[in-house]
Amino acid sequence: MAKEKRARRRARREAAEEAARPLPELTDADLEALLVEVTVRDDCEHASTRSSPDGLVLLRCAIGVSVGGGCPVGCPHFEGRRIGGYGL
Repeated sequence: MAKEKRARRRARREAAEEAARPLPELTDADLEALLVEVTVRDDCEHASTRSSPDGLVLLRCAIGVSVGGGCPVGCPHFEGRRIGGYGL
């Protein structure tokens, strides 16, 4: 029990220290570096669709290489969708 209590105290202390640190200032250049033109190509073999309860169709990359919910322009994992298993 004492070991668990020490672990909780340590976690609380670390969280308090992290909360006390000031947030770094973000510049416009930092924000522009985060912006990436993304889209999910529906002609990609890895594109996966799912419908939400309110009828919205969500398209995402099934292999998890997406950036911000889409595929980066010139994605190295792009493969043309095969029709009937024979390819295009």
